[in-house]
Amino acid sequence: MVLSLLIGSIIIIISVVVQAYGNVRWLKKIAPSFKKKQTFTSSKLPLRLLTFSFLFFTLLHTFQTWLWALAYMLIPETKLLFTSFFEAWYFSLVTFTSLGYGDLTLADNWRILSGIEAINGIMLIGWSTAMMYSLIQQIYKSLNTN
Repeated sequence: MVLSLLIGSIIIIISVVVQAYGNVRWLKKIAPSFKKKQTFTSSKLPLRLLTFSFLFFTLLHTFQTWLWALAYMLIPETKLLFTSFFEAWYFSLVTFTSLGYGDLTLADNWRILSGIEAINGIMLIGWSTAMMYSLIQQIYKSLNTN
């Protein structure tokens, strides 16, 4: 169990760094649009901003679930459960999003790892949701000043 906690902690640290780096890149790309209290005269820019942002955060979370899937494939005891990387990724996606179908479960001494991934996923998805909310709020304010 100690090894599960150690591996889970390492993956969480990597995931948080990926999320933080991604958010900084996102802020450098998106934030300049609001620096001068820009007002939108058409819906094209807000639509592009929202679409790009959604796809960007989805890509971040996809990469994070790949990290977890890779970890599952590298652990000898959990590797036996999965027939391919895509099955490990499926398990990771279901766990990261807290769906937890239960069709695949880790061995007793590794189960805590899936719980750690679920906590990680909830927090990171919440972080992205907060960023999207912030963008929507800025767009809403800008559209209502016209």
